[in-house]
Amino acid sequence: MALSCSCDYEPEPGMKCWQAGEDFSRMPLLSRRKRCCSCNKLLEPGSTVVEIERNKIPETDVEVRIYGENGEIPLASWYLCEKCGEIYLTLADIGYECIYPPSTLAAQKEYWEETGFDPDKYR
Repeated sequence: MALSCSCDYEPEPGMKCWQAGEDFSRMPLLSRRKRCCSCNKLLEPGSTVVEIERNKIPETDVEVRIYGENGEIPLASWYLCEKCGEIYLTLADIGYECIYPPSTLAAQKEYWEETGFDPDKYR
């Protein structure tokens, strides 16, 4: 995975897209717990998270008739735990785009390698 400051986005039929929140929020009080999409930590309802809204571009004629040619089919949201969410929001804030949410920890490691940051130095 390569960190990028920009990305070309040309939606294709069947493509799954995501949009991360710009700040932390509370995980909805759902009937079930969810896992962080990056580190797999189990998240309790009401915990601090970054919600990743997801959708799919219609690909079949039936989907196009229901949602429209430029419509979006809503999918279940992903969630990032507080730690992964902080990493994601920090990388996005300094200008990196198109970070695939499940790869947040890998993106952090790549950023450290590119900048020469040594996290052990600050522990």
